[in-house]
Amino acid sequence: MAVVKTQGTQLFAVIDDEIVKFVCLKKIGYGQDSFSKIDVTCLDAESKRYARGMRDPGEGSVEINYDDENISHDRLIEIAESGAELDWYVGSGHTKDLPTIAAGVVTLPPTRAWNSFKAYINPTAPNDVEVDSVESYTFALVRNSGLTRTKRVIP
Repeated sequence: MAVVKTQGTQLFAVIDDEIVKFVCLKKIGYGQDSFSKIDVTCLDAESKRYARGMRDPGEGSVEINYDDENISHDRLIEIAESGAELDWYVGSGHTKDLPTIAAGVVTLPPTRAWNSFKAYINPTAPNDVEVDSVESYTFALVRNSGLTRTKRVIP
């Protein structure tokens, strides 16, 4: 039985027509989408009926153990403060092949699986300071789109 391990997963975002890689993340959470319910019940019905309404994209998180020598950690803090909505790409650990961008078009290597979405992250304070721990942050990741899954090409 094959399983897809999370070790080696990498997070990227497009910023100013450049792909930025975030290094040494602790956790990436996508959140779960929900859909509103539109009541389409007739007055003479025995029970209520609903049609599926609009998507409410999930709210997940990005967590780091802060390293002041890791510029991608500082970049996350800056992105959160800006409130910018970005295109995000999460690549599986199958390979370390990197996405590329040319003329605003992102190309994802087929050697790894990808999850992509639009989102912004909210500013946050550091997590609780406690004994036997390190400084960490958990950023709320607010998706403004569904999650698009791109399966890798299996040789």
